Amino acid sequence: MNHLKGGRICCVLLVLISCVVMNGCTKENDSSITKTNHALSLQNEAQTISYSKKLDALVQKVRIVNDENVDSDARQKKIEEFTQELNLLLNEPESVEMNDGELVERFDNELTILTKSFQIKSGQLNVRVVNYRAPTTVTGTIGGKYTFIQWWSTKELVHAQMLEDDGPELATDFIVRDSDQGIQLLLGGYVSIYHPDPVFIDLWELSEQKWKQKSIDVGKMKLPDLWELNKDMNEPIIFENRQRGSMSIEVLDHGDGFLINSDDSEQNIIIEFSKSGEVHIDSAHSISSNTHIDQQSYELIQEKYSRNGIDIKYPQITKLEDAAKQKSLNQILKTEALKGLHEYGDSDSGVHLEIDYEIKRQSERFLSIQYTGIRYVKKAAYPNHIFYTTNLDMKQALRLRLSDLVKVEKPFLELLKSGKFTAVEPEQKDLLDNFTQDGLNQWLTSADVSEGDSAEESEIDTFSYLTSDSLGFSIPVAHVAGDHAEYEIRLQQIPDGIKQNKELWQELNPVVDQSASVAYGGRLDTNQYEVEESQSFRTTFQGFGKVQFVSTYGYTEGFRKYFFFLLNKQGHILYSFPKFYGNNEWVAFYGGVKAVAFKDVNNDGLKDVIIIANVDNGIGGADRIDPFPIAGIYFQKKNKTFTTLPALDQAINDKGHNQTIKDVIQYASKQRINVN
Repeated sequence: MNHLKGGRICCVLLVLISCVVMNGCTKENDSSITKTNHALSLQNEAQTISYSKKLDALVQKVRIVNDENVDSDARQKKIEEFTQELNLLLNEPESVEMNDGELVERFDNELTILTKSFQIKSGQLNVRVVNYRAPTTVTGTIGGKYTFIQWWSTKELVHAQMLEDDGPELATDFIVRDSDQGIQLLLGGYVSIYHPDPVFIDLWELSEQKWKQKSIDVGKMKLPDLWELNKDMNEPIIFENRQRGSMSIEVLDHGDGFLINSDDSEQNIIIEFSKSGEVHIDSAHSISSNTHIDQQSYELIQEKYSRNGIDIKYPQITKLEDAAKQKSLNQILKTEALKGLHEYGDSDSGVHLEIDYEIKRQSERFLSIQYTGIRYVKKAAYPNHIFYTTNLDMKQALRLRLSDLVKVEKPFLELLKSGKFTAVEPEQKDLLDNFTQDGLNQWLTSADVSEGDSAEESEIDTFSYLTSDSLGFSIPVAHVAGDHAEYEIRLQQIPDGIKQNKELWQELNPVVDQSASVAYGGRLDTNQYEVEESQSFRTTFQGFGKVQFVSTYGYTEGFRKYFFFLLNKQGHILYSFPKFYGNNEWVAFYGGVKAVAFKDVNNDGLKDVIIIANVDNGIGGADRIDPFPIAGIYFQKKNKTFTTLPALDQAINDKGHNQTIKDVIQYASKQRINVN
């Protein structure tokens, strides 16, 4: 019994010990899990803090590099550290959470960044090109440019690589494409080893998550006489114009090549890449605008309808040899322009209507005009955007509709739905997906209505137009999306089976924009504007050809202001520039235009105009303010008009970057500017 009792006691003790041990293990397990979760939380927090600290450290290094009070060797060392650490930072997923503008601003505008998304076989690929240009005060060379490529399909799969290490090239645009060789990256931009800067095209292929540089076969390339090509610098191919004119490079709309042009060249060149990797050069469509202008048998002048708060500007034809045809064409133009009055204007209901026009294509055979405007109605919640077009067959003196140019049938609709188009406003690209094929067919079949068309068609506000190299169309959309959306497809991308009128298409080859021959306001009235000869120059602009840039003084409400124009060789006004920034609050100082320069400030391939002029308050005596400089930039757009960015002009002047042209360009070129 004693043995049994002792055995029971032992069993009880064992059970108690087991419970204690198990309880301890459980507590230890719970403690371990808690510690692990806490450690993971700390790790995630540490990673976030680490990224933020790395970003701050990189920004600080850029500031040291730019500080001329710091020893040059120390600044050079910081450049090396910055470029290496920037590459590491771009490999971290957090870096893709900031958009281009945020990153540029974070780095004090010392980087230029461009991001695009591409649809490839394996899905969507996002690619970002980052450029850093080290100060020449540190490098002492024309190099000091670094290019980084960052790419990702999802936030978890972010990669980055430094492609260009202290070389002379500066990439300004790029293409990603699926080819027979795999995923390819084509970089285009400028080389600064010569002056003016030639352009380069560089080919890279993605292999095992690394971009490898590939050569481009130039053996079969046949360039026009005015151009030359070399491969002296490693792998990129470099194009230069023999006339040493300023050059530009831009991606073709269909994304498989580049357009390279020079202001002083009679021939531009198109470089296209096939799926098999072959390179094609086409210069047949690159005829100088002056040649076309000289062949023009007519000119355009501006007319205006103005009554009861309604203003409609429209063009009229002059100097056409066939007077009867000119009269007929002008009647069509007037009727078409004033349909804006009949459809949108109503003087009895407090409507205010402003409509202006733009020449989209002008040639011997075709004239295409685009009308845009704003309609205000008293007590309405918001104004409406107006859009309509007129297309003329100059030879037949007839109005053209979209259905006269293409067969609005299934093949054409499938071509559009396949993405073979460019949205004029990129944010509207996806709107086309909202239309079914039947719905799109209904809109486009009834495009370009007029008063004589059916009542059913007149309810549909769809219009088409022609540009120098594309066919465009506009469809109505919701007000919040812009009231209308415009899309363009290159003429070369339209198959023969879709073309409606072969005779018309024989003369529809791409040509250089003819907007330069438009005489908007007759001759410059020298009684109204006093020309400052010393700041008026002969120059060239893409789409205008050779022109005279004229600086003048005129009077508005009794105060002297600056006005700037482009004139043709006959002295007709081709273009009136928008209001100069210095005209807002100040008075033009006589003889005050100090400097004018023509330079592509925002690297979009179009020449811009920089002006510095002295102004004062126009008051005499003790209240007079001494003259001081005001700078302003006119940016040229793809439609050949010029625009201003008031916020940028204000920053240039508020921060004192208005003393020299160099000051203005250095500040503005660091900003991310897109006016198209």
